[in-house]
Amino acid sequence: MGPTSKNRGHMCLELFSAFSKISAFTLGGGLAMIPLMEREVVERKGWVGGEEFLDLVGIAQSMPGAMAINLSTCVGYKVAGIRGAISASLGAILPPFLSIVLAASLILAVKENPLVERAFQGIRPAVVALIAISVLRLSRAAGISSRTAAIPMAIALVVLASGLHPMYMAAIGIAASALWAAASARRGGP
Repeated sequence: MGPTSKNRGHMCLELFSAFSKISAFTLGGGLAMIPLMEREVVERKGWVGGEEFLDLVGIAQSMPGAMAINLSTCVGYKVAGIRGAISASLGAILPPFLSIVLAASLILAVKENPLVERAFQGIRPAVVALIAISVLRLSRAAGISSRTAAIPMAIALVVLASGLHPMYMAAIGIAASALWAAASARRGGP
């Protein structure tokens, strides 16, 4: 085993470890995991830059399946290829899988317990706060300012009011950007 494969093996272990820690201690699903993933892979590890992380979030959200697993797969692939994608994905999948198996075996005994119900009522606001933090960070990374904030807010309102799937809005956004770029190119602008 040469130094390259030894380093690759170590990187795969680091990816598995990082994503398993994140998924083991995050409640609220994929969106709640984004700020923790960003802190780990951008700020602490430096595996990807902030803008690149935002691009990977966009890719992960546009793929079918669980966003957190998709994002871990994208980061793992970027960092260490196929083996990295597999390692990061397994790290993101195993802790929730094991906790679901454990919870399923205990749920019938405690589901009516008032303490358990109150615990979940206390967890919900924290999850909303984590999602709000994620939205603010992603907005900054996307270059959303107070002047341009109306665009994503309008899109969110259209999706909420119409029930239109967000992917249609993404497709409309892509088409509008392409038309804008073509019109700008004809005028000789950026």
